[in-house]
Amino acid sequence: MALTDQPHPNEQALVRSGPHLKDPLRFHKHYKQKDSPYAGGSSFMERMSEKVASGMGTVPFIIISSLIILGWVFANGAASYISDTVKNLEHGNQFDPEPWILLNLVFSGVAFYTGALVIIAQKAQTRTDKANEEASAKHRDELSQYQLDLLQKNTELTEQIHTLAEQIHTLTEQGNKRAEAMRTLTEEVHRVTCPGSAPAA
Repeated sequence: MALTDQPHPNEQALVRSGPHLKDPLRFHKHYKQKDSPYAGGSSFMERMSEKVASGMGTVPFIIISSLIILGWVFANGAASYISDTVKNLEHGNQFDPEPWILLNLVFSGVAFYTGALVIIAQKAQTRTDKANEEASAKHRDELSQYQLDLLQKNTELTEQIHTLAEQIHTLTEQGNKRAEAMRTLTEEVHRVTCPGSAPAA
């Protein structure tokens, strides 16, 4: 297993505490409500406009529209127009005389496809931003839970240290009392066995 594939101890703790985590997107639930001013607009026209724009920003829309445009052009004398244009080019004449209908058609096509592609790019960016925001929300929530777990463990360790300190203090006092009792007993034995000598300091 590569080093990058090994889970970090923090990640293992997060996985163990995963079932206890709250929904990291719980504060975004109001966006799913139909009457929410943030759910695609606050009016019917705004929501309808968003749906229409979303439908236009799709590849099938571009394909279907292109087929309709091509069918419209060929059904309205495109073949004869192309033939006349070729003849004009062969004789050095203008192939798109005033009012430059072909140029206007090119500009209209560029504007149409540019708008549709921009909408598609915006939708893709929106999905990316949403995925990043969800990942960030989950990451923040997991970090918060991990910090709470660390704080709880730190509190438990502090309590254990305090308990051990109290036990050590109690044992020290008991040892001092026993040492004092042993010293008193030693003096008593010395006084009884050696009545004429002074007790040792």
